[in-house]
Amino acid sequence: MRYLGEFLSYVLIAVFGQNIVLGKAVGVGEIVTASREKSFLWRLVAVTGVFSAVGVMAMWLLSRFVGNFNTYLIFALLHSLLCAVLYFWSDRILLKLSPEAHDVWSGVLPHAMINSIVIGAPISALSSTIPHWYAALGYGLGVGPGLALAVLLLRNGMDLLDNPAVPQAFRGMPILLIYIGILSLGFCAFL
Repeated sequence: MRYLGEFLSYVLIAVFGQNIVLGKAVGVGEIVTASREKSFLWRLVAVTGVFSAVGVMAMWLLSRFVGNFNTYLIFALLHSLLCAVLYFWSDRILLKLSPEAHDVWSGVLPHAMINSIVIGAPISALSSTIPHWYAALGYGLGVGPGLALAVLLLRNGMDLLDNPAVPQAFRGMPILLIYIGILSLGFCAFL
């Protein structure tokens, strides 16, 4: 259960960080607002899971050759670089093979890359502690559904918090930060 709590905490931090850094504020980021369109969310889940699975598996294989040296930062950086390369080549291949498919998937690919980096890099950094290849694959593939859970929780929370009963001083970012704090406490129960 400890690993589940850590994993869900990473996912929530990733969604929150992505919205603040790339969306300028929580709630205006494309992921949370576009999650209202179910097809976008499920495409995002699939691509994020695949990018993260490839990255975590590659770092797990690399850790078998390197050993248990202090390689945490290097593995996180290599995972980030691998996700960027996957994004670049998947975009180029989609554009070359099918422009129609590229139009559908091009809005998902950058978000999947960023979230694969933010969520998958800490898992890749600890890949030397993952005992088996199927555990590494499970961690990598689990990033997508974990992201979906976090996005859905934030989206539903934003809908619930858009309430006239909330005092004016707490509307928007303050009440959302309180909501995320309470969610984080719930995730810490798994630790």
